[in-house]
Amino acid sequence: MGFLLAVIPFAGKGTAAAQDDELPPILDEQGNPAPGSVVALQKINLGGVGQWILIRGRDETKPVLLVLHGGPGETMMPWVDLFQRRELEENFVVVHWDQRNAGKSYSSALSGEDLDVEAYVDDTLELADLLTRRFRQDRIFLAGVSWGSALGFLTLERNSSLFRAFIATSEYVDWQRSQTAGFQWAKAEAESRDDREALEDIASIEPFDPTDLGDIAAKSRLLNRYRGGDFHTDGRWQGYLDYAASGQSPYYSTTEVKNYENSIEASKRAVLPQLAGYNLFEDYPVSEIPIHFVSGAEDHETPVELVEEYAAELKAPDKSLTIIQNTGHNVPFDAPKAWADTLIRIGNEVMAREN
Repeated sequence: MGFLLAVIPFAGKGTAAAQDDELPPILDEQGNPAPGSVVALQKINLGGVGQWILIRGRDETKPVLLVLHGGPGETMMPWVDLFQRRELEENFVVVHWDQRNAGKSYSSALSGEDLDVEAYVDDTLELADLLTRRFRQDRIFLAGVSWGSALGFLTLERNSSLFRAFIATSEYVDWQRSQTAGFQWAKAEAESRDDREALEDIASIEPFDPTDLGDIAAKSRLLNRYRGGDFHTDGRWQGYLDYAASGQSPYYSTTEVKNYENSIEASKRAVLPQLAGYNLFEDYPVSEIPIHFVSGAEDHETPVELVEEYAAELKAPDKSLTIIQNTGHNVPFDAPKAWADTLIRIGNEVMAREN
């Protein structure tokens, strides 16, 4: 995702993690906990590091969907009850994972070496293997958002055998080209609006360096200013912040929510410099599994045009690109129904082709 880094004054839910029977249940048509459903919040060990997963599904025999959050460090788990549609939980066993050093998995004891990108890939494969065994499935669906979609491709480069298909939302494709295109769009918008304040900010980071974290952060603030960054929907992010600030998330304790911003800052500082050479055109021209892209039409953090270019060149058993209108970079939060409907459609098509 982009550089929101808003201070979130969470009220929280106490210092202890909620027990599974205290979590919001999945209900049947009569309003009772659905038989055969699964709702679990668990701390597991991946690569020697304690990390948290949240599992929600109406039917535990449905295909598993592992969602890789963005950032790095910008977990989705606190807001699951806001954006995760009931239909998604009816079609999949949905697994959200707070990656090492993110959200509930934050630890100030982790070093820069612990946050090497290869360690994240190791964790992803270990978790995928664990889920295949837990739910007795030979392969699972993998989905990623922003940094999570980059992590997904890095994982597939290593080993794609655990996955039925990969659904990449807000994919960077080529780190430096994406960053530069976003800057150029923001500059053009500022010039067309004669936005003096923004033009001063732009001048302060010219020539723009797509590998400099300060330049990238300034660019992302400009994108958000013109509704071309994380959110295109007015007021949507404020609604999420208000929900978090009032302590309504059942998945986070007080300590965990207070650590949220720290986890983002530490994760970005360690991981983003490692992505300077990320380029799917060079590193992943051929896929052994289906690849499906989802983009927000108003996303200039990961411009749709670059995703279209890569999707056209990629060789894969099956591929598609879905563009969601009036939506920014953070597609699951900005357009939750359209995102869920897209994942369900893709999942059904993949399963139908396998049968």
